[in-house]
Amino acid sequence: MPTEKYQLLSEMAVFEARLAALSRYSLENCHCFVLVQDGLDQLCDFIRDPNHQAIWQRHLLCGEVDRQLKRLRETAIHALCLLERHQSACAKRHTLDVTQYLNRLSVSASTELQEARISLDSKVLFIGSGSYPLSAFTIAQLTGADVLGVDIDEKAVKLASDLGYTSQKVSFTHDTLKDVLQRYTPTHVIIASLVEHKWEVLAQLRPLISDSTCILVRFGNGIKSAFNYPFNPNLSMGWRSTSLDNKQAVYDVIMMEKC
Repeated sequence: MPTEKYQLLSEMAVFEARLAALSRYSLENCHCFVLVQDGLDQLCDFIRDPNHQAIWQRHLLCGEVDRQLKRLRETAIHALCLLERHQSACAKRHTLDVTQYLNRLSVSASTELQEARISLDSKVLFIGSGSYPLSAFTIAQLTGADVLGVDIDEKAVKLASDLGYTSQKVSFTHDTLKDVLQRYTPTHVIIASLVEHKWEVLAQLRPLISDSTCILVRFGNGIKSAFNYPFNPNLSMGWRSTSLDNKQAVYDVIMMEKC
């Protein structure tokens, strides 16, 4: 259809404008976070829709579409970070209904555990754990593994630590990877989809991990990059890589090991 590109552009522009406005409003009135939740859930449905994915494929070389997608991504990630901080603060006071996005994140984490064989004896380093680290808690709860979350945002680390899940072997730090890996020897490393420069992280990890360490890289290419930072696994010289199949996820996952 000659108009499908403009339909895609307009839908992404609407998502961007709505999430930007709701992010501002939520700082004035915390009740607006319910609307932020709805907006992010609708964006997840949008990027997982096979019709939208097909339209994206037909226009993936269009610079205008790519620029709009990048603007939407930055707006969506900002909205999600605000929402996670709000949910983390609320979770200390009462049980909070999570968004479809966060629920899917938890379900996706469950699938990854099986593929990566994370178990009770595992030590998991989670890079980019965030302020409401549902994936980290899910891993610890389902497997009993020791989980250490790392985030460059000191406030996010404090919020995550203050959640007080003392029954689980979960802790958080904003120390550098080099410092962390001097005292922590992971069997598994997970790089969150919202970590932007994934190859830089992998370059830091490589000399500091063992040959048997399993790395899971979460990312989103194509239309999925509207809510995740992209990653090109084809550049993986010196790494063995295997794609994990999880059609229900809002991101993709590749499992990597040194070779």
